[in-house]
Amino acid sequence: MIKEEYSFHDINDYLFENINLLIVGFPKKEERCTFFSNLWRNKHIEIMYLKLYESEYVHIRTNQNKELKVDLCVGLPRILKSINISEKNVLLDISSLDNVLVMFLTKQLLTKNSPNSFFASYIRPEKYYNESENIGFDLCQQIGAINAVPGFAKRESTNQTLCAFLGFEGVRLKGILETVQSFDRLIPIVAFPSGTPQWYNVAMWNSMDILQSEGKNLSVYKCYSESIFDAFDLLSNTIAQDETVVLAPLGTRPHSMACAIFACHHEATRIIYDFVVENDNRAIGISDITIYHLSSFIKS
Repeated sequence: MIKEEYSFHDINDYLFENINLLIVGFPKKEERCTFFSNLWRNKHIEIMYLKLYESEYVHIRTNQNKELKVDLCVGLPRILKSINISEKNVLLDISSLDNVLVMFLTKQLLTKNSPNSFFASYIRPEKYYNESENIGFDLCQQIGAINAVPGFAKRESTNQTLCAFLGFEGVRLKGILETVQSFDRLIPIVAFPSGTPQWYNVAMWNSMDILQSEGKNLSVYKCYSESIFDAFDLLSNTIAQDETVVLAPLGTRPHSMACAIFACHHEATRIIYDFVVENDNRAIGISDITIYHLSSFIKS
């Protein structure tokens, strides 16, 4: 598979000429969350703002000042169909959207309400607010109950593989392992390298005790933190086609999106999540902007 990942500065002219629907999150304090909506507000394209609340409903606002609240699983697909999304060239800004929305929309756009072409964007900030130089980052204010991501629920299996993309908070991995108790194999994946050199060490350090308790010979995999294609390839190469798998995306949004893409192409896949409440102001500035061309993943 061709790795279609580009720097925004190399492809921005093409996007300006072709994208006619931008899907973004509601504005937040972080500069990266408003980058695309501010940049394209006067480009005469349709902008759809989305915000997830109570894990079941979506607040929708358009740049024509239309506003409504709908059910995530039923209402949002109807809205996508009503705007003739099959004729749209879509850019989904995953930096500004909730993780659950990223995964749900990925499945919708790849398998249910497919656009003419499909791009996604991810903006890495200049830095995250530190909680401690050696312990981690203050990214989440609350961790919720672990449950299946809407659209990715499957029946529990006794013979299954658990694959967890690790984040900074080791307590999140502990919660996943306590919830999914019956698995034959554990595949932990750490984001590496990344814009902040200590990320890899922090993620490993905070999860090390938990990983060691699962077995001395446990293999830990690594994957570039901002690459959807690398994460998808890693899953495809480590999980057999007939394998029943549970994915737990606790890391970056590109990895959450990769999990959703993999699940769309691997039927025996369930995605679970701990529905964290993220801090509104977690990061500062804008660093690299990556654009992913995902049209090849659309299932005809």
